[in-house]
Amino acid sequence: MLNKAMKAENARLKRQIAKLKKLAFGASADRNPDKTQAYHAKDGSEDAPPKGDAGYSENSAENAANGEQSADRPKPRNTNGRGKRVWPDHIEKREIYMGTEDRKCPCGCGGSIVGMDTTETLEVIPARYYIAVRQYPKYGCKMRGAIKGTKFDRRIFPNTVMSHGLMANAITMRFGWQLPWYRQENIFLSQGINLNRSSLMRWSNRIANEALLSIYELMEQDLKTNSERLFMDETTLPILQPGKGRTKTSYLYALLRDDRAFSGNKPPVVIYYPRETRAMRNIHDILDGVTAIVQTDSYAGYGQLGKPSTSVEHITPVKCWAHARRNFTDEYEFNQTPDAKRVIQIIEELYDEEKKIRGKPPLIRAAHRREFSAPILDRLKAFLIKHSDRHLSKSKMARAIHYVLRQWEELTAFVNDGRIDLDTNAVERMFKPTILLRKNVLFVGSEEGAAAWGVHASIVETCKLNGVNAEPYLKWVFDQIATKLPLSKYEKLLPWNAPVEFRINR
Repeated sequence: MLNKAMKAENARLKRQIAKLKKLAFGASADRNPDKTQAYHAKDGSEDAPPKGDAGYSENSAENAANGEQSADRPKPRNTNGRGKRVWPDHIEKREIYMGTEDRKCPCGCGGSIVGMDTTETLEVIPARYYIAVRQYPKYGCKMRGAIKGTKFDRRIFPNTVMSHGLMANAITMRFGWQLPWYRQENIFLSQGINLNRSSLMRWSNRIANEALLSIYELMEQDLKTNSERLFMDETTLPILQPGKGRTKTSYLYALLRDDRAFSGNKPPVVIYYPRETRAMRNIHDILDGVTAIVQTDSYAGYGQLGKPSTSVEHITPVKCWAHARRNFTDEYEFNQTPDAKRVIQIIEELYDEEKKIRGKPPLIRAAHRREFSAPILDRLKAFLIKHSDRHLSKSKMARAIHYVLRQWEELTAFVNDGRIDLDTNAVERMFKPTILLRKNVLFVGSEEGAAAWGVHASIVETCKLNGVNAEPYLKWVFDQIATKLPLSKYEKLLPWNAPVEFRINR
């Protein structure tokens, strides 16, 4: 009996080690076991998603909004550098004449130019810093008999050496490209500029609290009051405990609206909320007053969504097929269970149908799903019920089956509502920059820094979602705020209302 228990414990520990290795070193995508081998043989890549993967990139989502399928999009030409490349219109072209100064044949015969060969190379001008010394003249006014000065230019923080452009650059480097303050400090030092990381952090926190908070709140208001379907998820955010020399684990929630998959006309927006714990009350506080479909994973903190007599009773909760599938992919990967493989194959059929209707209006999506996805779901449910008794009640496979059957209604709500996606991959992608920055900085220095993280990340990531270049946009916002623009006109400062010159042409 003891030997049997030890074998079971040994198997459990091996499984746990294998799972941790996969989390640390393996690919994050859940793959159809039938397609994985062929995919690797063709592509040789561990990181790129295979055909039929649940996720799709921002570009794919943009194609979906235009009614295009990413599979139909032609591959970029001339990626090997051969042939003539077509550059974006906004990239400046400088013609550089490489011939003789007198435009005559260099041998001295006097021959003229009869043709021109051209080559094109992409060049870069490294970032340069300079000191803007603004001179404000004082005039001796003969009419008034007094000294008349010149109005100073308006800045949001006039008593600092930080210009609007430098502020915008520092914020974009940190929250757009995940560059920690200490690395930015070293970049300044490489050019002989002593700009301490603590100063950068202090200015960032002040900008978030005094300049950008109103824009953040307007974005949040629009998200909560004008959305039909939202995604929600969370990740950890370590915060340094003052005076203790150690960190505590707090959480960063993301609430996302991205309707491009069903041709919605609302601009995409993501709001990040730092919270001390993962408690249910924080979820209810974030979603208080929201009337929309909210798609989440199966964490228990979301368990009261839509329940009567709660602050979140007007929410329609739906669940995620990617999380449901993950239990079966883990089971197949570690135990090679045939039933798990079959479930993965059936779920893959659902995703194959979804690729056909990305970017289509909700009514078309729902009609397609009723015709093609509903029969797949019927087969899946029948298979799960039939085979549930074949597995021990406490086994991973049995738990995976019961997970799906227990949440069947919320997992299958997408069939009759074309606004719902199969999974929450859209909001999980919104955490990729956060996770990378978290890895680079290790922890946040204070609660104030966590709040600033939420504000800056929300604005920068919403810029990306709307195809807006965050750095010039932020400088423009600071310029507008410095003019004492009334709050009633702040709506024009929202990322999706940014002037056309800040749009990125892809």
